Amino acid sequence: MWHLDPPTLTARESWTKCTSRSRGTKDIKDLGDKLRTAAGTAQTAADTYITAARARTLHQLEPTDLGLGADIKNQTVAATVYESGMVRDTSPGREIYDALMNAPTDDLCPLCRHSEATQLDHVMPKADHPALCVAPQNLVPVCGPCNHTKSNKASTEAGEVLLHPYYDRVDHETWLHATVAPGGFGRLKYFVTAPPTWDSVLTARVEHHFRFLDLGKRYSTRANNTLRGMRHHLTRQLVATGPAGIRDYLEELATSHLVEDLNHWTGVAYRSWAADDAFCEGAFALTL
Repeated sequence: MWHLDPPTLTARESWTKCTSRSRGTKDIKDLGDKLRTAAGTAQTAADTYITAARARTLHQLEPTDLGLGADIKNQTVAATVYESGMVRDTSPGREIYDALMNAPTDDLCPLCRHSEATQLDHVMPKADHPALCVAPQNLVPVCGPCNHTKSNKASTEAGEVLLHPYYDRVDHETWLHATVAPGGFGRLKYFVTAPPTWDSVLTARVEHHFRFLDLGKRYSTRANNTLRGMRHHLTRQLVATGPAGIRDYLEELATSHLVEDLNHWTGVAYRSWAADDAFCEGAFALTL
């Protein structure tokens, strides 16, 4: 939902690094060798995936395998290449993992811009797409709540594909809004309004992304906590400058935040409070 520059490291380079120490197992003695020879297959799968992501057709991708033989299951590939080859602190691909995790400049999850990114998500689940299990373009740093909600499923409906931080751009137009709930002492209700330039599929995707990750509730909770810490100051300012002073103060805060991010919940909160006459006249106060 919020853009990150796509990784420049190729899937082949990542696969080669992550399988460099792979060994055979008791059941599959030549597992390491088979995995190392699959770097080209992993790159081909990644090329197909990137093309689909750019064309917004990820929902049409079918589960893929590496063609390594019936004795090697997808789970074995994912565990060996991703878990052992990239995630562990001593893994040969750990530097790739760390670089991906450090991509957000503000440490926030690009799916929500609400919580800290603490783990990597496979856009296309590694259980169904083992060839993409260490493809950097399929790995996105996300927060725990978003990753838990997303789980290991990929949508097969065009309008229900979550926004891809690397390949979808919706951060240059205003689409997130909020309204002050009547009698709610400033409580906000967030919602999505699609710009006229969006087509029906993109509109459906953003609305689904917003609902599926429960962003309305998560943003409202944050905004209410922010307001709790402002009520004393707003009350004093209302006495000193009146409703016009409150509005000017909130508009200045909104501008400062929105110039950095048109759709961040904080800037939207200040903008919405400033636009509400009752709020600026003192409806934010629990007692007047």
